[in-house]
Amino acid sequence: MPFTSESARRTSRVPWNGEEVTLAVVHRGRIHAAQILVLALATALFVVALPKDAQAGLEELRENAEAASEALEKATEEHVQRQEDLEEAQEELVGTLHQLQQTEVELGEMREPLARLASTLYRQPDGGMLQMLVDGSLEDDLRMQSYAAKLSEDNQVLIQDATDMRQEQVSLAGEAQELQTSTQLEQAELAAEVEQLREQSEQSTEELTSELESQGLDPETYMAAADCDPAAAASSDGYPNGLLPDEALCELYDGYFLRADAAVEFLELNMEYVEKFGENICINSAYRDLPNQHRVYAEQPPGFAAVPGTSNHGLGQAIDLGCGIQNFRSERWNWMEENGARYNWVHPSWAKSSPFEPWHWEYEG
Repeated sequence: MPFTSESARRTSRVPWNGEEVTLAVVHRGRIHAAQILVLALATALFVVALPKDAQAGLEELRENAEAASEALEKATEEHVQRQEDLEEAQEELVGTLHQLQQTEVELGEMREPLARLASTLYRQPDGGMLQMLVDGSLEDDLRMQSYAAKLSEDNQVLIQDATDMRQEQVSLAGEAQELQTSTQLEQAELAAEVEQLREQSEQSTEELTSELESQGLDPETYMAAADCDPAAAASSDGYPNGLLPDEALCELYDGYFLRADAAVEFLELNMEYVEKFGENICINSAYRDLPNQHRVYAEQPPGFAAVPGTSNHGLGQAIDLGCGIQNFRSERWNWMEENGARYNWVHPSWAKSSPFEPWHWEYEG
């Protein structure tokens, strides 16, 4: 059962008349940051009896995986926060550039009256203002005097404003450049930091997985077991047979599901089975919802399938097994009979005769 951040599809297959019955249910995906934690927690919870030196090595790898997971999680949280800060800085940068554009416009508007004033003075190069005042009538002279005074006053104001605007323009340009540079640098640092931690996390995962496999332990089963909280089984209280809520179920492997407490103990049992036979217990059917119960019941002769709404499959407490376990008194069937009860998985007495179903096992926890 590989980790994935996308939604997965899960199916249940029922071995009736040599055909497979498929039930599609949407299963919530996992994010990469949880992958290491799942492996680490599973290792801590479900490591079976191993030599002390092997346990010590596995424990060290587990601690490394936990540390890498925590570092990646912390960096991810910091990345989110710092990215928000960067977005605010970008908004500030946009505002600064807008102000810079505005000052350019205002400065351009100031240049026009200054240019007019300069042009007027240029046309009177000898007499300047005095010449302008004595060339016309008294009325014209007074009007020109007033106009000249106003121009002189405006000239000083415009020159000062233009100087201030230019200084502000230079300041804003420097601020914009600084913000742009710091933003780009911050983004580069963030990308490098997260990439480095991601590589460390992946390396820790690979080391832990390799060690589990070298010791004959099934990583896929560890992942499934660690991802399942047996207490979640309580959320099925009050729900009808075959209509259990998703949160009450846990995935085993190969797309099969059981009620959470039954799933955890089955996965623990499977740990021992893998050590003995080198592969997972083959599952042909597990939790069966009510629509699927109706279909199976309709396909079988009377008495060969439970009445819909009464099957233990609908409670997530029954499982049909294969790969030799379905053969009564075979080596693998005998192993299940001998070891299953320690994990509350038993072959019910009725399944030995009426009807005869050596593949059917039930949870009594």
